[in-house]
Amino acid sequence: IKKYVPKGSRICVPGAGLGRLATEICALGYSVQGNEFSFHMLLCSSFVLNSCIKEKQFEIYPYFQSVGRNSNKFFDIYRKVLIPDVVPHALLNIDNEHSDEEDESMPDFSMAAGDFVSIYSDESQHRKWGCVSCAFFLDAAPCIAEYLQTIHDMLEDGGYLMSNGPLHYHWTGPDVRPDDKSWEDFETKHHHLDKRYLASIDLCWEDVRSILINIGFDLIEERIGDTAFYTHNDLGFCNTVYKCIFFVAKKKIYDS
Repeated sequence: IKKYVPKGSRICVPGAGLGRLATEICALGYSVQGNEFSFHMLLCSSFVLNSCIKEKQFEIYPYFQSVGRNSNKFFDIYRKVLIPDVVPHALLNIDNEHSDEEDESMPDFSMAAGDFVSIYSDESQHRKWGCVSCAFFLDAAPCIAEYLQTIHDMLEDGGYLMSNGPLHYHWTGPDVRPDDKSWEDFETKHHHLDKRYLASIDLCWEDVRSILINIGFDLIEERIGDTAFYTHNDLGFCNTVYKCIFFVAKKKIYDS
């Protein structure tokens, strides 16, 4: 971000989760707004961002539900993890005792709760952002092209999209089987599912890359294959590892 985006720019972090990425970007001197749809994530991020006042303040037991699966020793699942490893207020240089007081030196940091497209496709958000930075977010869309178009609209001319993550596609639905006589039969059989599971468009990176360019981005950095653990358990016998796609895309500037 420091390589491309001027200090003081407005940066949106969709799929902000617990707010770690948004907080670290804000600590670099940028105005940041995180966006999150999940109530559970919002609840936890509010707790970490607003209520944690010292490092390793709380104990959690994230492996407890694993029971004995893929464990070396029985008591491995009972080990604790201390959180947070970094205090958000300290990272942002905020005095927690006076955080309610107005201070022009305090970073502009906020969280917007709700669906990404519903919030940022509004005309009031068009050309208002210098950068959109996200991790493990783009594949959370039922239609990734809709996310990319929304991001293009909200960016200023010359603004940046920076993304890192896999193409896991959260809304991938059940496979069509030979005994599904028609699409109507398929929909009837899976009527209990959220409709987004039946509407998900799962594209390969080559197709996503083409959409980016056709929407109006220049791809200026691209790196494929960086590994990232997901809910890593260093003592477990089974872990999820993704090979990710990192890219930086710049919104084209057209002569008026």
